[in-house]
Amino acid sequence: GVVGVGERVGLLGGDGRLVRQWIAGLMGNPALPASVLARLLTVAEWPDGGSSWLARCPLDARGTQVLVASAQTGHWLGAVENPAADVEVLARLVRDPVPRVRFAYAALVGDFGRRIPEGVLEVLAGDGQARIRRAVTRWDVPPWVRERLAGDDDAAVRAAAVTEQLWASAAPAVRESLLADPAPEVRDALAVLFAGERERG
Repeated sequence: GVVGVGERVGLLGGDGRLVRQWIAGLMGNPALPASVLARLLTVAEWPDGGSSWLARCPLDARGTQVLVASAQTGHWLGAVENPAADVEVLARLVRDPVPRVRFAYAALVGDFGRRIPEGVLEVLAGDGQARIRRAVTRWDVPPWVRERLAGDDDAAVRAAAVTEQLWASAAPAVRESLLADPAPEVRDALAVLFAGERERG
């Protein structure tokens, strides 16, 4: 069986250098079991680059679950940034009670071209934090999501939702609402949009 991390540290006589070399060797194993990954997360002194390793190490569903379940920011953030992370497990972060966790998901997960599991967009587009709803506008989302965000209570979210794609597919009522929007942010976003259209025309 695999010797526990704590036991191995004891066998190495507390030599920090050897411990870091041993952990670095484990990190280089593409078939690292989730149980060993969970034990590695308990080690206080990682080798240089250990945190960035979480964002690029091979992850299956169990390994992703280990990172997502961690209370340490660097661990679940590594899962969000890791393009190999299991999308269904990652989706649990959208209901996390801590806003910064939901924001990290909303801000980063779209950058990796992942499949977005069913129900995630509805949850994020209705999040209680405006910055999280605004982060969703960065994604390539279906028209109905962008239309919903274009009618958001927060002016910054409405402005961020204004894109060529929205304007091309929006229902007349959505366009009319945006044109009548009193918020400077929305008017500025529309001005930029229309200026771009004139230049291309």
